[in-house]
Amino acid sequence: MPARTHSIAVIDLGDFSRPEVQKTATRFAQRKLGGQPLIIRMARRLSECALIDEVFIVGSNVPTELLTSGIAGINSINLPTMHVCERLCAAADASDAEWIVFMPANRPFVDATLVDQLLARAIRTHECDYVGYASDQGNWRRMDHLGLAGEVCHVDTLRRLRRNADRLPAADGGCIASWLENAPGAYHLKFIPVPTALDRADLRFAIEDESDWDDAELLCETVSDQDSQWQELTQLVISNENLRVSMATRNA
Repeated sequence: MPARTHSIAVIDLGDFSRPEVQKTATRFAQRKLGGQPLIIRMARRLSECALIDEVFIVGSNVPTELLTSGIAGINSINLPTMHVCERLCAAADASDAEWIVFMPANRPFVDATLVDQLLARAIRTHECDYVGYASDQGNWRRMDHLGLAGEVCHVDTLRRLRRNADRLPAADGGCIASWLENAPGAYHLKFIPVPTALDRADLRFAIEDESDWDDAELLCETVSDQDSQWQELTQLVISNENLRVSMATRNA
């Protein structure tokens, strides 16, 4: 029997030396949601994935206290200023992973089942560089706002991208699919349909601004369990017209 593929999840905190990115992941990583720091909440949820062997937290110029605040069993790597792709590769270099799940540090409701489904597809798909979710119409950009699963990329593919890191978009909010779409060379991207119940324009679980944070607090106060899966979260949003309309407006 062949050895099981080694896969890691990497939560990227962004670059704390750049004030212009404080409005993204770095801005919220130290806040508490449901009484728990956001970054710890994400790491714990990712550690529940059956196909993930290790969880890494990476960032550039990260305050020491953020990387040592009770994250037992989680690998952390603090780096100088560099591109997100290079930070992901640093995690790959520190492990023997074949696949990486990339997750910006603004996704408190990341769902273990959705992540495992992506990884399972990647592992059994030959000669594939990347696997991500997309809407039924093929719109993968909507998944950034949905914020439940992240992206899966082969380590060798990230290392190829690293050689051209200076040509990649510099913003920390970028996604691997957009890098691959514009990078030199040929890449095989595989998109699988997001579950039908999630294929909507009025769902938004990633935190990109204060309104998103308010929604996340409301959801945490309302769900029956802090480990609630996407089905309960989705039903809560759909049953709350004000919340649904507000999410749709921001997605647009």
